[in-house]
Amino acid sequence: MTQKTTTQKATQYVDSEHYRQMLVRDGDRRFQEWHTNFLRYQKQFLAETHQNRTKPTRD
Repeated sequence: MTQKTTTQKATQYVDSEHYRQMLVRDGDRRFQEWHTNFLRYQKQFLAETHQNRTKPTRD
C-alpha cells in the first residue's frame, strides 16, 4: 500500500518596506560589482597607457 503525501507551498508576502530594502541592497550589490570591474579596467588601462608612453620610440 503506497501513501501519497502532498506538500503545499505557503505563499509569503513581503511588505513594501521590506521589499524596498531588498531592492536597495540588490542595487548596492550590483553597483559594487560594476564599480569593482570598472576600477580593474581603469587600472589596466592606465598601466597600458603608462607603458606605451615610457617605451622608447624608434626613428
